[in-house]
Amino acid sequence: MIGQIANILGGAMSKQSIQRVDDIPLILHWLKAMGVQETIDSVWRSHGNWERLSLGQLGVLFLTYVLHSLNHRLYGMETWLTEHRLVLEAVTGWQIHPKDATDDRLGRMLGIFGGDQEQAVMFQQRMGQHMIQAYKLPGKIARYDTTSFSVHHAPERDGGGFLRFGHSKDHRPDLLQFKQGLGTLDPAGIPLVTHTLAGNLADDPLYVGAWQELCATLGHCEFLFIADCKAAAHHTRATIDKGGGSYLFPLPMTGDTPKQLQQWVLNPPTPSREIYLPDVLDKEGKPRRLGQGFIVTKEIKARDGIEHLLKERWLITQSATYAETQQKAFQKRLEKAQQEIGQLKPKKDENLDQFRARAEKILKHRRVEHCLSLQLEETVTRTVKHLGRGRPGPNRPSEVIEKRQIQVHCRRNEVAIEQELQLAGWRIFVTNAPQEELSLEDSVRYYRNEWLVERGFHRFKKGSLPALPIYLQLPERITGLMLLLTVALQAVTLLEFVMHRSLAQQGETLPGLVPGNPKMKTQRPTAERILDQFDNLHLLIKETPTRISAFIVEELSPLHSRIIQLLGLTPKIYDLTFKKPKFLDSS
Repeated sequence: MIGQIANILGGAMSKQSIQRVDDIPLILHWLKAMGVQETIDSVWRSHGNWERLSLGQLGVLFLTYVLHSLNHRLYGMETWLTEHRLVLEAVTGWQIHPKDATDDRLGRMLGIFGGDQEQAVMFQQRMGQHMIQAYKLPGKIARYDTTSFSVHHAPERDGGGFLRFGHSKDHRPDLLQFKQGLGTLDPAGIPLVTHTLAGNLADDPLYVGAWQELCATLGHCEFLFIADCKAAAHHTRATIDKGGGSYLFPLPMTGDTPKQLQQWVLNPPTPSREIYLPDVLDKEGKPRRLGQGFIVTKEIKARDGIEHLLKERWLITQSATYAETQQKAFQKRLEKAQQEIGQLKPKKDENLDQFRARAEKILKHRRVEHCLSLQLEETVTRTVKHLGRGRPGPNRPSEVIEKRQIQVHCRRNEVAIEQELQLAGWRIFVTNAPQEELSLEDSVRYYRNEWLVERGFHRFKKGSLPALPIYLQLPERITGLMLLLTVALQAVTLLEFVMHRSLAQQGETLPGLVPGNPKMKTQRPTAERILDQFDNLHLLIKETPTRISAFIVEELSPLHSRIIQLLGLTPKIYDLTFKKPKFLDSS
């Protein structure tokens, strides 16, 4: 391929160059189908001093830059725009100037997008409604979760600001952070709601607002809202139930919940039954067993800021895999505690109570204080030591020296140990959905897909849409950046959804996507592997004093054409052959 390009360039008399095309046409046409430019321009009007490209056009180019280069650094886009200018102009039909993408101009754009929360919510709702209608997205299940993004910014002098210290999910409490909330739609985890919040804000108050925004975007509240245990507050459950919504939340293991769970597991009020997933088979070809569980119906009067009677079903379930993991971890903690207690030696001048406190601290640290009891024995040996020189006599001064020896033994509480093993893997989920809408098997299957939200966070932190490190300082610019990165996440998750649905409808699999294994076929390819297939496509550009002409050097492979067709596009999006008069500008 390089030799072919070199021959073409070498035999030409005019000025010629090569530009990378790669997946840029595919990304631009995908963003066009999503209606990104039109939606941005319908919400944010360009200022009178804003020249050339509109906010929507610049936003589309920035998203293309992020998805193509896997980078969101503002300072790098001007160079990227210069390198791909002709390709971008050929695909979009816009007249693009390199100075349209200076870091100062991009910073102002991000500040506009993040400066007004009401406009940001309006934009998200319009984007979500367009995708739901255009791609006929299912609206049966929605999820919400939060994470934290740690940054290396210096704290503000007044202690205020957007970036705060708080509970770090990145395990970096020494760094400032901001929080990001994400509301997604099953089955692909397509984000519909995003929130950029202060780093010290608690998660509990966020779920009601997220649910209300999801209702507004979907146009109804007849979907199952799934979140983690922090959403299980009485106020959140009562608000959703009173508003006509359905929820599925695990109860936090705090307060009376552990005692109630132990009572139900050890003495079930109703027989427990096995839980299987019929669409997931084990090695023997049989439906895979997930665990067991039973249902308890309860009525709760919520008083946490709202008077409402909750009629709920409490789903008491045990995951077989999680139970095995917890049992192994418990046995390891038990053995480690016994080993550490056996190696414990008394310090100099340490009494029995001090030694006992150190031993109990080990049991508490290993969380086995209810399973192991301590037996301490202290032996005191007294010897007389004569003072001074000479033989001992009745009048010779002396002192009594006491030598203490402490021995400790661990005694296993077999009843408590057996109960701990029996309780492993059990959790309580609460739902107000009726049995005919949410069975015990459905609840387990739906909550197992909670990784869909986490996958979006992973793409932001360590995946193909890295948000870190962030060099922006102003809160509104950070908010605007996260809003655009969420649109980029919408693009890749929507691409996956359309591809998976097309393959499933046609009963096909797609080979050639796995590096090193071209024969391997898959029915659920990732967006990253799909876009990687379009690497190393080049545009040959020929310039004369009066004209610019170009054409694609490589032909699209059958795999390229098949991917484009499965996405509902046409291979003509890569027909970039053109001739046009050359114009002069300041570039």
